[in-house]
Amino acid sequence: MANQTLEEYVDDLLDERGLSLVDEAVLVELRADLLSRIQERLHAEMVALLNDDAREELEDLLDIGTAPHAIRDWLAQHVSNFSDVYVQTLADFRTSYLK
Repeated sequence: MANQTLEEYVDDLLDERGLSLVDEAVLVELRADLLSRIQERLHAEMVALLNDDAREELEDLLDIGTAPHAIRDWLAQHVSNFSDVYVQTLADFRTSYLK
């Protein structure tokens, strides 16, 4: 997933699953659902690695509507092995989705 956005990653998953040729309206819905599921999985994995104080700080950031890219940057600073967890989570998601 080198330098690939999550949206591009989702498109690749849909291609691999053979779903990229479905009706455009269905494809838009599939993309949105898959992107949401991936983001939820990434969030859960990262939050599990935070201490209580960091979790509270993250909750505050989410409560005030902090932009997703800023949340990702914050997590990268507070999860020591962020890149490894991010890549592994995406790989695990791909494996389960393509089964």
